[in-house]
Amino acid sequence: MSAPLSIAILADSPEISPLLAQYLSAEPHVWRYFDDELKFLAHVEADKQELDCLVFQAQSQLLPALDRLYDRCILLPIVIVLGLDANPANSTPPTTTGYVYQPYEVILAAANLSEIGSAIDKAIAKFLKLDSPTPAADNLQTSQIESHIVTPNFLLQKQRRLSDKLKERLGYLAVYYKRNPRQFFRHLDRAQKEEVLTDLKSQYRKIVLDYFDESGESNETIDEFVSGVFFTDLSVSEIVKIHMELMEEFSKQLKLEGRSEDILLDYRLTLIDVIAHLCELYRRSVPQAG
Repeated sequence: MSAPLSIAILADSPEISPLLAQYLSAEPHVWRYFDDELKFLAHVEADKQELDCLVFQAQSQLLPALDRLYDRCILLPIVIVLGLDANPANSTPPTTTGYVYQPYEVILAAANLSEIGSAIDKAIAKFLKLDSPTPAADNLQTSQIESHIVTPNFLLQKQRRLSDKLKERLGYLAVYYKRNPRQFFRHLDRAQKEEVLTDLKSQYRKIVLDYFDESGESNETIDEFVSGVFFTDLSVSEIVKIHMELMEEFSKQLKLEGRSEDILLDYRLTLIDVIAHLCELYRRSVPQAG
């Protein structure tokens, strides 16, 4: 059984409680709702090792609560819900909040509260990529810009625990958060691209040679190949190109041996199978837009 995410909510508007219950009930989450700052902070302090995300909709209590959390070195993914206007024209969240807990918090307009699940996933994704948490001082008064220190080990331990929990709960979805855009094929230099392609071509050759072998070894190689393609964000056209170049190589060899090339037509199944594996990985791993 997958592990649900544990969420603590601080909100001082009675209208938001039933809405959150409605939308969160469709998600694999468990949550506690508070309208009192002190009770909320006591809960977070007691369960900080188990909590996975904090959600705020608290006009007067928000900034004091965030300051106290940071003072106590409690760092967690956070979603801030702003406004209660149901008018779709006012559904765009502001680009800045004036609040500071971490510079990677996710802002959600109350009119878009149905997207709370996606906002929580985004907050967690940003938290997993967090390197050195520092207050976002651009929109704060001097009295609000105090030096807060969260040790790297504390952050790393929290990230690892949350990452492990995500793997258990979301399976492939956690994989998406580990992709590094700097390692995408289109961002590599020529030498790096050649190295990536050389490795992938070698793996694909092994897939083709073992594909009709009943031992099933090709399945493991397909997973390895697809993983490499996924993390480098390689296009399907490049996979097709790898396939066609290998088929051309095999065709030349068969001609030299005086054998028919018809057997190569069967390896279209290999290409289809590999692309299907890749599509399934993307389908299961990429978070829904929202």
